[in-house]
Amino acid sequence: MAILPDIVSEKMTLSKEGYKLPISILNMTARKKLADMLNPERELDDTLELIPDYTGLAELLNFRYEEIRKFENSDNPTRALLEEWEKHQDKNPCIGQLWAHLEKLQRHDVMEDSLKYINSDIETELRRHEKPLPGCSKLAEKNVLIDDQLVLTHADIIHKKPQYYDVFVCWNSESDTDAAFVNMMAKKLEEKKCRLCIPSRDDLPGQAMFHAYATLIKIRCRLMIIVLSDEYLKSESCDFMTKFAHSLSPATKQKRLVPVLVSKMEIPNLLRHVTLCDFTKEDMMDWNWCRLIKAVKDVSPYWDETDDKKASGSNNSVNAPKKEKKARHFLTRLFGRKSKNNSQVTENVQNPL
Repeated sequence: MAILPDIVSEKMTLSKEGYKLPISILNMTARKKLADMLNPERELDDTLELIPDYTGLAELLNFRYEEIRKFENSDNPTRALLEEWEKHQDKNPCIGQLWAHLEKLQRHDVMEDSLKYINSDIETELRRHEKPLPGCSKLAEKNVLIDDQLVLTHADIIHKKPQYYDVFVCWNSESDTDAAFVNMMAKKLEEKKCRLCIPSRDDLPGQAMFHAYATLIKIRCRLMIIVLSDEYLKSESCDFMTKFAHSLSPATKQKRLVPVLVSKMEIPNLLRHVTLCDFTKEDMMDWNWCRLIKAVKDVSPYWDETDDKKASGSNNSVNAPKKEKKARHFLTRLFGRKSKNNSQVTENVQNPL
């Protein structure tokens, strides 16, 4: 790596760690500020050897005339220059070099106006690589890093990577009567190979509760079952979870909400227009269990109709590739990623740690 010239103004210095970071960490705001100030063509100053705009910067980076002409023909020459620079490791595409070259061009105005944006991107990047606190490292086992952005449930630690669920259960965990129903529901659904995330059973203690619930609802779960009862109305966390899930899809078209009525109560306004399963009607109990199981299976990528049939071992082996393909498709849609290589997408999702 080339040695950076020691000519940078003391009033506009970056942190030592910042000088070494690649320019690829610069976000849109910093890039736009640089482009707004370097794109306008400048006249050649007799005190300088180069034109103090993007063309001068390109020359300092040893780009050839025909390459600079391509930048000139671009809608945003500075952006095109930065993106091309990132591809050439031999040109040392780091923030320190950018800063030194701006100093050579005597573009202190650019340095001053873009400093806060570049510093902000540097701080963001450094935070991403911060080591866990000593208290957190004690929770690590066999190279499993406990990170409240990634490790939220007991299953995350067991499997050493974030786990994804069919259902997030919204219920008042302080209610004994609701607990009996949730236990029964978990048994019936998990017998059907449905994956449930149940607060107070699966989440880890010592976390920021609402942050953890929001992450699980938004990213880790496809559907939320809301256990409605008088006890539900007493729970602040239930109120938060319901409103948060509803805000993700106001018409409940994407993040499906399934209210389950376990005792007579006035249905909240937010859920009055959502079809529910009414378990207060004894004569409809079996029917509603079937409806609930079907609702979960419809969003589960791991379930196959043959799971409920006594199929032979050979049939299961034939269906396995279909289930695996269905799971990959689910994970791709879950993260909104489009890729020609589905196996690569699955690998990225399954190994974020």
